Amino acid sequence: MAAAGAGAGAALREAAQRKLRRFSELRGKPVAPGEFWDIVAITAADEKQELAYKQQLSEKLKRKELPLGVQYHVFVDPAGAKIGNGGSTLCALRCLEKLYGDKWNSFVILLIHSGGYSQRLPNASALGKIFTALPFAFSIFSGIPKCHGNTSCVIQSILDSGCSVATGSVVEYSRLGPDVSVGENCIISGCSIITAAVLPAYSFVCSLSLKMNGYLKYSTMAFGVQDNLKKNIKTLSDIKLLQFFGVSFLSCLDIWNLKVTEELFSGNKTCLSLWNARIFPVCSSLSDSVTTSLKMLNGIQNKSAFSLNNYQLLSIEEMLVYKDVEDMINYREQIFQEITLNRKQLDVKTS
Repeated sequence: MAAAGAGAGAALREAAQRKLRRFSELRGKPVAPGEFWDIVAITAADEKQELAYKQQLSEKLKRKELPLGVQYHVFVDPAGAKIGNGGSTLCALRCLEKLYGDKWNSFVILLIHSGGYSQRLPNASALGKIFTALPFAFSIFSGIPKCHGNTSCVIQSILDSGCSVATGSVVEYSRLGPDVSVGENCIISGCSIITAAVLPAYSFVCSLSLKMNGYLKYSTMAFGVQDNLKKNIKTLSDIKLLQFFGVSFLSCLDIWNLKVTEELFSGNKTCLSLWNARIFPVCSSLSDSVTTSLKMLNGIQNKSAFSLNNYQLLSIEEMLVYKDVEDMINYREQIFQEITLNRKQLDVKTS
């Protein structure tokens, strides 16, 4: 049985690699009829998600990361109650009919449902899981980090040669300074950590740009990768049932000097969870945001008080409402351009 399972796994990896190679051959080139879909349609949950998808599609087409000559569309679900994949499909088909009339019946169409907020993988919540980079056991980075083993994965990030990233960890769209140590099995996304910092094993740290009252702000969600953000309780009296980084959430609130009140949670007051808990500070700079949230984690790890009373606090739910899509995409683009320039300079030196 074990041998059969291993064989099936190897066959699946080989098939995936074959499809990836084929897709690489099509990227940035006009496709002939039958080589690819005629239309690629992506659904979005709301107008902000629609904007994020359109901007990322535009960037990918500009960089020639997608096949050319294909019609790419983003269709937003109607406002109001969730309509599910079935309702979203009908809305997308109606949009296609409006755009192409009866001709759309003759097209080969790829319809991708991507209207969720990805509570299981929150680093994909802001800009969409459809655009999430996949760690196929390789790294894309500037500078060679000191890794414990060779199974960490660094994607479109700039790491100082003095930092360390432990086994099983993923770092994406981030900048890490020389005195930064990332523990095992962490996910670090969209962060800028320049000062000395130790990220505990099994940490999830993800920064978002926010637009609040016309001003650019930042907030960083930080918790354990094994935390269940979807687990919910109906009343405040059950708050002891929630866990944060393997510790009773009630104990965490004591460490952060936060009181258990209805104002602690955003949204539906009969569905209380880590997803809508107002515990993440709003800061004026990206680096300050990360540093502050890491102090929250360190307080839990060391059982030492770190008061959040003087900060404006948001839930993940609220962070997604205030997200500044354009600034987050610009931050990723800056990192991409810097890596590209570094590679060109390295090529000149070695040529």
